[in-house]
Amino acid sequence: MKIIYIASLIILFFSAFASCSGEAEESRKYVHVPPTMPDSVYDKLQDGDIIMRKGTGPLSFHIMNATKEDYSHCGIIVKEDDKWRVIHAMGGSVSKGDVDGMQMVDLTEFVAYAADSMMFICRATFEDSLGTKIRDKAYEYLATEAPFDHSFNLFEQDRIYCSELIFCILRDITGENQMKIRKKKDSYQLLFSTFFDEEKYEPIFHLKDLAN
Repeated sequence: MKIIYIASLIILFFSAFASCSGEAEESRKYVHVPPTMPDSVYDKLQDGDIIMRKGTGPLSFHIMNATKEDYSHCGIIVKEDDKWRVIHAMGGSVSKGDVDGMQMVDLTEFVAYAADSMMFICRATFEDSLGTKIRDKAYEYLATEAPFDHSFNLFEQDRIYCSELIFCILRDITGENQMKIRKKKDSYQLLFSTFFDEEKYEPIFHLKDLAN
């Protein structure tokens, strides 16, 4: 009986070890590995370029589930002190330093949070000198220090969310809406598919192309 008992303990031990090892191996599959951009891409960038990414957190999943798109966050690329940075609006619960709303981060940091190689950069070309105008407007909105609009209300005047920032910038510059909008019940969804219209936006870089 004692031999059988000991043998049973050994079997249970190795079963548990194998199970834990399997779970650890499975969890490693979902560890986020921060992506990077080739140095050559930085040479192509201009002030006012638009950058989008699929985020890694639950809010990104919620946004993409609602819009049925592959992207959940966006911002405006600017060059400051010879360094590429991104002006964007982000909720304090997910932003670095818990800043809630308008903020600026290094471009490398913005790219590092792109999930599944889903990160895209484009340039508005449907009017002359748009890059400079977009950059200047982005700085104006950054200066407002507006908090993040957690209700995603397109008509909220004193709060702003990420795609609303670009919506407002383009509207202010051109005097009319430049983004695709989908009405859903009592809300309006700004669509990232806007920026894949190559008649209006020139593709600069798609991170997914490196993964293929």
